[in-house]
Amino acid sequence: MIDLETAEPYVRAHRGMLFVIKVGGECLASPVRVQRVAREIAMIEAFGAHPLVVHGAGPQTDALQRGLGEEPRKVGGRRITSRLALRALRYATQGELGPDLALALSTSGARAVAVGASSGVLVASRRPPLIRAGKRVDFGHVGDLKAVDTSPLAALVKSGFIPVLSPPASDGVGGYLNVNADLVAARLAVELRADKLILLTGSAGILGNPEDTASLFSTLSLEELEGLRKKGAIVGGMDVKAEAIRIALEGGVARVHAVSGIQNEALLSELYTAEGSGTLITAEAVPGGGDAAPVRGPSAIEETVT
Repeated sequence: MIDLETAEPYVRAHRGMLFVIKVGGECLASPVRVQRVAREIAMIEAFGAHPLVVHGAGPQTDALQRGLGEEPRKVGGRRITSRLALRALRYATQGELGPDLALALSTSGARAVAVGASSGVLVASRRPPLIRAGKRVDFGHVGDLKAVDTSPLAALVKSGFIPVLSPPASDGVGGYLNVNADLVAARLAVELRADKLILLTGSAGILGNPEDTASLFSTLSLEELEGLRKKGAIVGGMDVKAEAIRIALEGGVARVHAVSGIQNEALLSELYTAEGSGTLITAEAVPGGGDAAPVRGPSAIEETVT
């Protein structure tokens, strides 16, 4: 348990801030994990910050897709989304994980609402086939964001609720498209002028060697992160997260955290202790490291949050 006396300066600094928190599906792989994540997010709200949650469902979608008779396929950490895979995604997210996480937040003392991204919040256009390693890759029912309406989410936060946003997105013509939750969270953080983007993952943070947990970086600048990508140290699903981090920082978000959503209290340790537990990524190197005070103006909702 974090020490409240040492946490007090961070609690004061974060009061009134908007945090967009992306929760990976691996962090929600059991009821115990769902409850643990919900409890920590509810504590963040109790400390005076305003969380907005976006979640993924990779392992859950894999399991449902296999149960429906189809083996999942991925390229570069991104799912090839057949009609069956899209159906599995809808069941896993809007049918199960979103409502489950909202319920867990509510039983942890927060007020939360599960929101389907396809209900007017996100509109995507179908991604055209790409050439990867000399081969044509068709990702199927996968979309790239083309329109974001943050007003429903901002209204919920202003009213004291934690929105829990679930993919997929709308295609604008009555259908659904799979959109990457990391990239969705980054886009929302930029659009809402959030103070932080927090990526909860199955990893401790950004590792210099994906096979060595001792290679965890406590702080990185965007330039240093891009250097790791060029060296091939950022692979698979983490490469998509690196892209989300770049989008957020270049879009004006002051702080991005990559932290374990599996280890108990890792999120609270990252936000409310000097040592932290994951990786803090900033546009420029932070002198001396640490989660310094915000360097930007109020979020898009802060001035009217009650």
